[in-house]
Amino acid sequence: MALSPIHKFFILNGELKTNDQFQPAENEGGVYEVIRIVDGKPLFLEEHLARFKRSAEIAGREIQYSETDISSYLQDLIRQNKVYNGNVLVSCKVNLKAFFIAHSYPTKEQYQWGVECGLLHAERENPNAKVFQTTVRGRANQIMAEKGYYEVLLVDHDGNITEGSRSNAFFIKGSQLITPPSEKVLLGVTRQKVIQCARGLGIDVKEQEVSLTRLAGFNAVFITGTSPNILPVSKIGETDFDEQNPLLRKLMKQFDVCIEQYLQDY
Repeated sequence: MALSPIHKFFILNGELKTNDQFQPAENEGGVYEVIRIVDGKPLFLEEHLARFKRSAEIAGREIQYSETDISSYLQDLIRQNKVYNGNVLVSCKVNLKAFFIAHSYPTKEQYQWGVECGLLHAERENPNAKVFQTTVRGRANQIMAEKGYYEVLLVDHDGNITEGSRSNAFFIKGSQLITPPSEKVLLGVTRQKVIQCARGLGIDVKEQEVSLTRLAGFNAVFITGTSPNILPVSKIGETDFDEQNPLLRKLMKQFDVCIEQYLQDY
């Protein structure tokens, strides 16, 4: 999967270069992060860079640049492009690259009324590492294009929902918030922040298996990620959920507060 930069400049091994010097390369097996830029500030940067390093260790990749170095490169990228809102991809297979990529954020209507998701029986290798894996992503993209789904949730060989093809999943039952076990999913930065927000609100959070056969027993579902933040799910396959669930809406408001606090403290 080759990705190309938008705007004018990109970073290659610490050096700022114009996009006409960019050479697309196959990224399969490389580690990466997608970081959201808000008002010129990389959101939750520390957590993203820590996971970037952890993913490299799991995948057997070597990153020769410190978190301080990469942070400086990102500031230079933002400043020189004069772009203060969007998504930046940081990747490393052999070379360290950083560049703005095209993004798509949910609409106000999608936040209000939720989105529909499909299902895909597939599992990612090394789920704790954020590694380019084109096979699962390609199959998920095909289903989304054919069915018009916003996202596709992955189902493992035991019939349990693990995560989305590009998101984490949360399930609400009564006053309890449930998310699949950490060892079976990508440890999303937004996922981590949502769990912190929920516990700060006194919400009971549990990590446990979510069987596809028991899906109808949940009141509400939402997905999380760098682009969607917290996004309600109105339907998975043929099963409907309450996108106006009070606990879900309370958590969405608290997450907005978390973002504002980070930006103020940055």
